Amino acid sequence: MNRIYYYKMLRMILILFIAAPAMIAASIYVIFIPIGIIAKVIGYIGAVFFSLCFIIGLRNFLRGEFGREALTLTPASLIINAMSKGNFAVKWSDIADTLTTKIGNERMLVIQLYDPQAFIDQHGGSAIARRIMEADMKCVGSPCSVVLSNIDTREDDIELIIKQYIRKYGRSAAHDDGPAQN
Repeated sequence: MNRIYYYKMLRMILILFIAAPAMIAASIYVIFIPIGIIAKVIGYIGAVFFSLCFIIGLRNFLRGEFGREALTLTPASLIINAMSKGNFAVKWSDIADTLTTKIGNERMLVIQLYDPQAFIDQHGGSAIARRIMEADMKCVGSPCSVVLSNIDTREDDIELIIKQYIRKYGRSAAHDDGPAQN
């Protein structure tokens, strides 16, 4: 049985449609009030930046990208469509456990792996992706984590559901004597 969870993109885009014009107006106000040149430069940068944010948000809204998949749970793997790290699939047999932690105001699902270094080697194609995964490893203890605040879990306990998939399709499902060793 496949389960699909989506990003809360529509809500974020609607917030952007309110916040971006307000910030554009504030930036333009800073440009036209009689203050120093540094403040005016900051005003110009703010106006350009928030205009681009508004345009990108409008483009995503018109293209219908507010239904983007975040997590897909299949019998074979957990497919993660991370905005910052790209798409990757993690086999259930590679997942040791999961836990939910909070960093600042963000709830994060940390997917603990049997061999995190092999995961970094396999999915860290570019130097930037490798650095992000290594930073995640230092910060939360795993190179594979997902911010849950942006995912519509439909009031599901996502950690409990993923643990059920691990029990059903993971290493312990193939062996009655516990997790297999590499």
